[in-house]
Amino acid sequence: MEITQLLDKLEFEPSEKYESESIEFKNYSSEQALHNSKDLAEEISAIANKKGGKIIVGVIDSSNVSNQLWNTQLNGFVPVDLDTTKERLQGKLNPRIPLNLSEHNHRSKNYLVIEVPNINHTLVSTSSGKVCIRHGKSSYPAPPDEIAELVKNLQSYDWSSQEIQGNPRDYLNEIALEEAKNDLCIRREIDTDSLSDENFLESIGATKNGVLNYGGLLFLGKENFIKEILGTYESRFSWKTNDGQLKINDVWSDCIWNTIIRAKEHFRQCNSSIVIDYKKNDYKLWTLDDVAFHEAYLNSIVHRDYSMDGMNIVNFKGNEITITNPGTFYGGVNSDNISYHEPRHRNKTLAKILMDFQLVDRAGMGVLRMGLNSLKYGREFPVFKENLGNIEVTMAAEYFKSGVFILTQSRIPKCGLTELYILNNLYKTGKADLSEIETDLSKIVPNTWKSIQTALNREEMKTYLVLKGNNDGIFVCPHEMIQDLFEVEKTPRASTNSQKHIKLYKFLKSYGAASNEEIMKHLGFASPASTYQFLKKLKYVQNTGKSRKSRWKLKNN
Repeated sequence: MEITQLLDKLEFEPSEKYESESIEFKNYSSEQALHNSKDLAEEISAIANKKGGKIIVGVIDSSNVSNQLWNTQLNGFVPVDLDTTKERLQGKLNPRIPLNLSEHNHRSKNYLVIEVPNINHTLVSTSSGKVCIRHGKSSYPAPPDEIAELVKNLQSYDWSSQEIQGNPRDYLNEIALEEAKNDLCIRREIDTDSLSDENFLESIGATKNGVLNYGGLLFLGKENFIKEILGTYESRFSWKTNDGQLKINDVWSDCIWNTIIRAKEHFRQCNSSIVIDYKKNDYKLWTLDDVAFHEAYLNSIVHRDYSMDGMNIVNFKGNEITITNPGTFYGGVNSDNISYHEPRHRNKTLAKILMDFQLVDRAGMGVLRMGLNSLKYGREFPVFKENLGNIEVTMAAEYFKSGVFILTQSRIPKCGLTELYILNNLYKTGKADLSEIETDLSKIVPNTWKSIQTALNREEMKTYLVLKGNNDGIFVCPHEMIQDLFEVEKTPRASTNSQKHIKLYKFLKSYGAASNEEIMKHLGFASPASTYQFLKKLKYVQNTGKSRKSRWKLKNN
């Protein structure tokens, strides 16, 4: 909300109604009173440690207003030297953070606006050492447990980098160490005898200058030392059939190397395949995709919050598999942007160990691979969500669209998310509305329209798919040659001027809006009247403005 709008509302409503984690109102009798105030530095510390926000000086606390005369809370504040005031405020903070001060005039009264940035690489305290936190409308000095939580949430903080003094071999599981080293040597074609255990640990970052870190202990440590030094980190794998039979219910505590081996062994027991014959070729489809599981399970290990109680859990219920880990989304990642957001690691050293060992991808492609290896079977894109302090990812299992799998394995290779999403939407439906595809894909693919155009312009896609347009919209449809494969009985009819619809849609996607005359020229109509008669029947466009300012645009653009 803009400052002017906010102050307008305070003429009729109490200021307390509009205070929040990011908005605070203050009132001081003079410039000197502001400079001498201790509570202002505490407010800045609290807001900087939260999400950043604004402090507006010149508004009386609504609890001090009599008879609900709310306009009297708009007291205003004296004009000040902004540079001097900024310098004085920064001097009361540690570290000095980049405040932005400005003055705002409202109904002949002056207000001082202090913009506080969100600081996520360090804690901001007052010069006296007081670290403050904001909850809702209140700011207060953070107690020790909340300071610890703030530190853990800093993007520069890495719990897994902490060091353990002593000989690393005393803390490590010798069998796990040998297996992991042999695995790396085989994959990289290195002579095992030429790589010492010490050099192996150093090369993957489990030790630094011969000193073991928490990440290295988690990866290859002995179970008793992990519990003694770090805590109890349990894992569980359960498999319940559709008829309620519990076939696997295993709970254990071990290093990451052994945990991955154990979880994958359970996964293989759950997994099964069927073979489909299509035009004298056999295609094997799996109940669960091993690549998708690997990426999801490693994702839960890398990103879990090891400062929290709880366990990594795999629940396979027959028609879906859910993987849960303690912790919340981190570093700006959320359930909406996780498929394309740059990876953020709360356990940076642990993540680097698993990257250097090549268990996880350095480029942050894990979520993408989960999606690709779900969609290629005709299953939904994995669903991520926060639930009671945990992150859950759920992937469909068993169900598959054989036509999508066969087509992408034999005729349209190297499909990306966009191609697979379009094909999945055509299975058994015979059509996919282009605007709906774009809306849905925007949640998992950046630059969505460009991605759709690139996908549909692939020669392989043009061979098996066709665009059709009518008054209802533009639709992607399967070509006749694959309608049986996609179990399609009926597709929408293309109107006689189908190409005009397609051309108009792409034109408006490129330019956003266009006049009647511009569309007439682009589509080759004979007159403005015939253009208008064509446009007014369309359900996928709308007209805005009047007379010469009239413009046509897509409804869902």
